[in-house]
Amino acid sequence: MRRPADDEGSVTVLTIGLAAVLLAAVVTVAAVTHVELQRSRLAHAADEVALAAADALDLDAYYRAGEIRLDAVALEEQARAQLAESARREGLSDAVLVAASSPDGITAEVTLALRTPVLFGAAWLPGTVDLSAASSARGAP
Repeated sequence: MRRPADDEGSVTVLTIGLAAVLLAAVVTVAAVTHVELQRSRLAHAADEVALAAADALDLDAYYRAGEIRLDAVALEEQARAQLAESARREGLSDAVLVAASSPDGITAEVTLALRTPVLFGAAWLPGTVDLSAASSARGAP
């Protein structure tokens, strides 16, 4: 007569499976949190860059006629300078200025981009996410 199968060892397999699921959940939450923090940092930097670019007034036109008009060359120069300053913060060293323009001569519009690693900010781990942020600011004296 055959003895019924024993459950011995089943708890170990279940424990290992549960630990693997919990580890995967923790890694997923950490990766999503990292990407969201990077997106927030990039959006904040885009706001800073847009505000700096909006200060690129054409001073000759303003002093002559009181006209508020952004200088396209100065706008891009100030946007790049502010991005260099903003990029000193953690995680933004690879941010690039994609576009800096003024469609109406009064509003500065900027777009920044950043490629960030997904897992824990470690570039040697697989997976990256391309982030972008756009912002605008109106020029004023």
